[in-house]
Amino acid sequence: MSKKPNLEDLPGVGPKLEEKLRAAGIKTVLKLSQAKADKLAEKVDGLGESRAEELIKAAQKALPKKDTKKTAPPKKDETKPKKAETPKVKTPKLQDLPGVGPKIAETLKAAGVKSVKELAETDVGKLAEVDGIGETTAKSLIEAAEKVLPEGPAPSKKAKSKKKEAKPKKAKKKASKKDKLEKPARFQKLEPRIVRIAMNKKHRKPRFRADQAHRWTRVSDRWRKVRGIDSYTRQKKKGRIAMVESGYRTPKAVRYLHPSLFKEVLVHKPADLDGLDADVHAIRIGASVGGRKRQLILAEADTKLLRVLNPGTTEEIGEEDLFTDLDLEEEY
Repeated sequence: MSKKPNLEDLPGVGPKLEEKLRAAGIKTVLKLSQAKADKLAEKVDGLGESRAEELIKAAQKALPKKDTKKTAPPKKDETKPKKAETPKVKTPKLQDLPGVGPKIAETLKAAGVKSVKELAETDVGKLAEVDGIGETTAKSLIEAAEKVLPEGPAPSKKAKSKKKEAKPKKAKKKASKKDKLEKPARFQKLEPRIVRIAMNKKHRKPRFRADQAHRWTRVSDRWRKVRGIDSYTRQKKKGRIAMVESGYRTPKAVRYLHPSLFKEVLVHKPADLDGLDADVHAIRIGASVGGRKRQLILAEADTKLLRVLNPGTTEEIGEEDLFTDLDLEEEY
């Protein structure tokens, strides 16, 4: 038996290089022979790729070669797998069943049951109607026939018909999935989880009020930053009002969206409606827009099927109606 070579036995491997190799995780000659030159040079300090290749080759030569005699390929006759001989299964007869004599076998054949398969498929009630066979004996005979059969009782015609009836139901389910309505474009880009988080945050968000607004009428309800040196609210002590912080913000994907998840666009003229998508955007008319321009914006929005969040009065007052109203006032 040849001894396994150590790292010290390799040519050019001294104690220092052995320590470096062990520190790099290469403790045996087999690991050194399986290593790659570039990776070995990176792990071991002061070792180049060329020197690493020499060490790997030396390790491969030092390893003992396997005997060729032991690992000789088998003969051609041995390599060919023998065909599996299928064992011949004897078909059982009625007389082979326990408790079935020649008389009972003759009565069963006269009733139309000529094989063990037919006996396993018959109902207990029909078999009990045969002369000389009761319900208990009919059950025992059918159980014995099912045990003797290798694959169990064959599926009855009723079971086959049920399977055929079940096929069109699956096709109906597939058709119902296709008929489902598609989600709007504004919902497809948003994850339902993020929308749910934003809604929960909005419900939990407190009402930010100015400090001491509940006590003094001269202090407005509008939030003002607390600046007092000794202020308990600034120090976030217990029992004080909530301060405005970045933690109360909603996620970026849902921020600045309308509750209906439309993107709000502020509009001041009909030209601002160009390039807007009716499935994603909803317009809000500016407060400084006059009545005439508002009517033009609303007419343009109707043609592009855009939603207006603050439509206001949509009825136009003509000059004729205006003069008739004035005439009636003069008469009265």
